[in-house]
Amino acid sequence: MYRKIDLLEDADRDVVMLESDYPDGHVVATHSHKRVQLLHAVRGILQLETDEGSWIVPPGFALWIPAGMRHQLRTTQVTTRSLYFRPEALEQVPSSCEVIEVSPLLRVLIDEAIRMPVLYDTNLRDGAVMRLLLLEAGQLPAAPFHLPMPSDPQLAQLCHAFFRSPRQSVTPAEWARQLHVSERTFYRRFVAATGLSFIEWRRQACVFVAISRLTLGESVTNVALDMDYESPSAFSAMFRKATGKPPSAYVRRAA
Repeated sequence: MYRKIDLLEDADRDVVMLESDYPDGHVVATHSHKRVQLLHAVRGILQLETDEGSWIVPPGFALWIPAGMRHQLRTTQVTTRSLYFRPEALEQVPSSCEVIEVSPLLRVLIDEAIRMPVLYDTNLRDGAVMRLLLLEAGQLPAAPFHLPMPSDPQLAQLCHAFFRSPRQSVTPAEWARQLHVSERTFYRRFVAATGLSFIEWRRQACVFVAISRLTLGESVTNVALDMDYESPSAFSAMFRKATGKPPSAYVRRAA
């Protein structure tokens, strides 16, 4: 795979693309790229980890990764389309990772671009599509999908396990007992490691996983009850408060 990516990145074009499928639970080892990468999740959910933190990429979103930034990927039933940009082709070169929501126009442009040859004709239609893709990708605003993951190994293990099967009923007291510390000590340790309270982090993790499951075709009721919410309406209220949208907005996205 890396040989193919290296060949793509060396191609004489401002933008090159690669589509990849990953099995559930696959981990892509730490690596970096010569170009700026825009990693688009077509389905499933991605978790990207760097020395700066962790980012969650649900379906319908994409993640800017600066050139040379070392990163690792954890995947859940994922299909990705990666766009690799020459830094000089971008008006604004990202200096850190950033999640964007893929606009309808950008989605169509990516669908067109993935079918083009690597060495597309820059003077004809393919070149025009790629120039418009560059413009559209570069102007989309950031989305709040940064979920802090602690570097503390014990906390990180609990967080990763929770993210695989999130339940809003899990309490700080349960995690404190597993770490053999007081609840007050756990609170301080968790906030210091993530910048969020446990309750805020738990809610954010539930929302990110819910988005992935909804876009994969699960019902709001099934997701809500599986995450231990008392009712679909209670889950929907939490979801809307966290994202500004009802869960049904993401169900429609998959349709």
